[in-house]
Amino acid sequence: MKKIISLFLAFVIAFSMISLTASATVKTECNGDCDTCPAIVVPGIGQSNVWALDDEGNYLLDDNGERISCFPAIFDVGSIVMKVLAPALLTLITQHDIFLSDALCDVVLDAFEVNLCDESGKNTGNIEVEKYLYSVAECSDYEKEQIYDNIPLQAFAEMAGEDHLYYFAYNSFGNNSEIVDELYDYIQMVKEETGHDKVNIVPISMGGSVANGLLEYYPEVVNDLNKVVYIVPALNGSSIVGDLYTKNLAFFDTEFLYNGFLEALMDEEDARMIEVIARILPDEVLSSVLRNVANCLVEDVAANITMLWGLCPKEDYPAASAALLASKPKIKEQTDKFYKAQLNSNKNIQNLVDNGVQVFNIVDYDVPLYLIGNSWNNDNADGVIHLSSTAMGVKSAIVGETLGEDYQQANTYCSNPDHNHISPDNVVDASTGLLPDHTFYFDGQNHEQTARNDAIISLATELLSTNDIKDVYSTPDYPQFNGRRDPRKLRNDLIPAAKAVDTSSLSQADAEELKAAIDEAEAFVNNTACYDGQQKEIEDRLINILVKVGAWTIEEEEEPSTFFTDLSLWLFDNYGANGYSEMPFLTVNIIINTVISFIDDYVLAPIFSIF
Repeated sequence: MKKIISLFLAFVIAFSMISLTASATVKTECNGDCDTCPAIVVPGIGQSNVWALDDEGNYLLDDNGERISCFPAIFDVGSIVMKVLAPALLTLITQHDIFLSDALCDVVLDAFEVNLCDESGKNTGNIEVEKYLYSVAECSDYEKEQIYDNIPLQAFAEMAGEDHLYYFAYNSFGNNSEIVDELYDYIQMVKEETGHDKVNIVPISMGGSVANGLLEYYPEVVNDLNKVVYIVPALNGSSIVGDLYTKNLAFFDTEFLYNGFLEALMDEEDARMIEVIARILPDEVLSSVLRNVANCLVEDVAANITMLWGLCPKEDYPAASAALLASKPKIKEQTDKFYKAQLNSNKNIQNLVDNGVQVFNIVDYDVPLYLIGNSWNNDNADGVIHLSSTAMGVKSAIVGETLGEDYQQANTYCSNPDHNHISPDNVVDASTGLLPDHTFYFDGQNHEQTARNDAIISLATELLSTNDIKDVYSTPDYPQFNGRRDPRKLRNDLIPAAKAVDTSSLSQADAEELKAAIDEAEAFVNNTACYDGQQKEIEDRLINILVKVGAWTIEEEEEPSTFFTDLSLWLFDNYGANGYSEMPFLTVNIIINTVISFIDDYVLAPIFSIF
């Protein structure tokens, strides 16, 4: 009997110790006993700090003593000049590519050295990823600033507690499989630290690609998830990356290079200046140099980075991998695995839904892709990712067009006759996306400014912290189709300036207009539903009355110089894509043709008319 009692006591003590040990790892105030599951942000490309290290493992510092970021590369201007100067001069003198392509390829390899991967897809650079293996509550002020600058979820942190918010940082140029494995382990860690048996995940942009791998490689993760809130996710990559891997790049066409390509990427006058300078090389030489450098970037850098392959659309992958990975079997084995995850993306997301996981999607549209590849306007987009990728296969018109007056809703994934999934501008048929009742669209919103749209952040906060929003019909505050907005100027500058005006000295009409403009602006700021362009209308109205009553000054901008723009356009109109060395011969031809045309029109034609 004493043995039995002793065994029983030992069991009780052991169990108590185990319980105490387990509870000691829980770091949340709620001890896992609350209605809000912890949220894990899986950020986009470049939204994790990756620092360069020296051979001793110390941070490399710039001239200002700041750590040097590895994203997207490290450019040493002095080194670049030393490598390129002599070949550039020889190329200019001879008007032939005298080692210029080789020098520029060396520059590319040097710049991306910290992000290079070996034949197994493993990063070989001396780097350190700034990771947060704890909740935001345990982050330093610096770390919190980094996190909230990327995704301002302070409102969620206030509602649920910073101990319920986590940020999964990773190397955007790292190994896809390893990062997916780390995310799965991170989820298990968060469950243990918070005491919750389920978590919410927020895949953003490239994070959607990581989530594809998670659902494919770890199907059991369905039991760990409460909600998935996608924000502009790259579920089928980006056409920009597809064009990169297939070398379907717009600037290979020098006619386009000199008349449109650069203007879409930078200030027009700066772009035109580059166009004028670039003509110091003959057309064929410039084209050859650009192709050689692009080939180096694709074949020697991008081809080994499996995280970037995760952004290659499934339509482009077979041809791209066949061309670039035939001699890299270890990498191809990994990218083939992810390609399968990409093909199964919708199926795996539907499996979440079927198993009770709530899945929501927030996307932007009607902003053309950056004009880098020739596929820039084959699909609607948000500037960085095409819409059918972010919106799970949705059908839409390209930017600048509509689905057509006679278009009928396809109802591919929605058969409810009461649901109208056609966007007000007749550009998107949301019924063709996998989750038509759970996908929110923001018209005119640029991908890179998504986090500055307060309605998007507010919607994400509501979805993560409450169960009030069941679908796109739950509240008029968050309609299925919403608009671009960033009301910081209204909230911080214009409205305070308007409220500070002494209306006693104003005419009745001006006082009434000022009040109406303030009321309209405050209503806009305090609401979350709008249409694209509404914010500008409201800002303009408030500015106009403020200027009229002398409470606001519009600084006159200097008329920008158009010298290079005018010169570049003149050169293109008269010489096409030819370089300066080719122009004298063309000029002689132009003069001869002009003289011949003059003789035909004003000498021969009158003579022949007599007869």
